[in-house]
Amino acid sequence: MGVRQLSDKGPDGTRLGQSAADKLAFYALSTPIARPSVTWPNTATATTALNELKANRLMAALVSLGLIVTT
Repeated sequence: MGVRQLSDKGPDGTRLGQSAADKLAFYALSTPIARPSVTWPNTATATTALNELKANRLMAALVSLGLIVTT
């Protein structure tokens, strides 16, 4: 089976999902889910712990979409 293209070559690009509630999944490895929400610590002082927290939250969102796998 050949590769199916999603683009219609329109000048405005291609969008997946019309709202945050539309469910998507990638690589057939996950159940489709709505757009993940990432709560971000709001502080002017960057610390190692805060940066690790931010990275972990982003990683969890990417894993839930099936875009990355952690080992």
